[in-house]
Amino acid sequence: MSARRVVVTGIGAVSAAGVGAPALLDLMLGERSAVRPMPELGGLPAGAAPEPPPDRRTRRLDRAARLFVAAGEEAWRDAGLTPAPDDPDRCAVLEGSSLGFLADLLSEHEKFLAAAERRPPSPLMLVRYMPGAGGALLAQAHRVAGPVFHLSAGSVSATCAIGEAYLKIACGSVDVALAGGAECPLHPEIAAAFRAAGILAQNNGVPAACRPFDRRRAGTVLGEGAGALVLESEGHARERGARVRAVVTGYGVACEAASMTAPDPEGTGVAAAARQALCAAGATAVGWVKTHGTGTRLNDAAECRGLQAVFGDALPDVPLTALKPALGHSMGASGSVETVAAALALEHGIIPPTVGTEEVDPELPPCTIARRAEATDARTVLLLAESFGGRCAALVIERV
Repeated sequence: MSARRVVVTGIGAVSAAGVGAPALLDLMLGERSAVRPMPELGGLPAGAAPEPPPDRRTRRLDRAARLFVAAGEEAWRDAGLTPAPDDPDRCAVLEGSSLGFLADLLSEHEKFLAAAERRPPSPLMLVRYMPGAGGALLAQAHRVAGPVFHLSAGSVSATCAIGEAYLKIACGSVDVALAGGAECPLHPEIAAAFRAAGILAQNNGVPAACRPFDRRRAGTVLGEGAGALVLESEGHARERGARVRAVVTGYGVACEAASMTAPDPEGTGVAAAARQALCAAGATAVGWVKTHGTGTRLNDAAECRGLQAVFGDALPDVPLTALKPALGHSMGASGSVETVAAALALEHGIIPPTVGTEEVDPELPPCTIARRAEATDARTVLLLAESFGGRCAALVIERV
């Protein structure tokens, strides 16, 4: 049995750009950054997402779960799906996150310690701090009876959730999947941990705080958000007359098995995941690459070397872009928010700008960084994600 073609019929997002996927397109076209200095984090720059409109169903959930429900509902509506699917056993929900509810739990624990009277824990805590609660609520709301689960694999979590959904549809085990992730790590303790690790940019200038592949790059900036995509088999989508926004044609995942925190300097995991995805897609040309692009010294260098291993001398002909200077690094959710942004960019014929990058590091392999929202007729895009633990993932999406 040949693999089925997998299409994207719905997208949704809540990010530093605003509530709704269109806010991402506006940010890219405006070549702006939504990163701002945050007094709550000691003035560190970060990409804070707005609270979505009130939803009584989510009032007992943590913030990340609330954002995922908002993004998921937007994607479901965008796909034109009925509130409950005709064949619920053939539908799935896959959600990814890294730190999950940690920021919310830390805040609640601080309130508990400061309270004059210590009250017993609420039984609702068992749901509030259940990983994947947002996805479970969406499944309940839309009567999804197929696979519903949560993936946690560091900063590749949401990318893997999308990739695993793609595989389930391609092999025929489900017809429809809602996939993505959410993360809200903007808490002083979490920021302090990343700062102590030397990962965060200390420059409070915006957007120059995060400069992927720049000679002066000095770290990343935290962000929060949620992204969700509805994936379907092409046959299922065509049968119900759905609008197809993009096609997912490849997925790859690999582990460098070298360090818990540092990438392999040669980017072997990046290269392996990218090759898997490109091979699955049968791609002979790539229009541009959405890099993980954290703006850290080690990660950017390793990622660029990994891409050189894949593209060789042709690397300078393939524009690279990074979205974290504009949105912040939303950890496990970054892959979903950035995949939504990439799908929009493909649809509208642009390469997203890498805001903040001014002078490409001459010590990197020769490469071209897209600094403006450039018009393009590209049809195929490679999307990369990397994480602590040496985990690397890649997706290939194509224009309709």
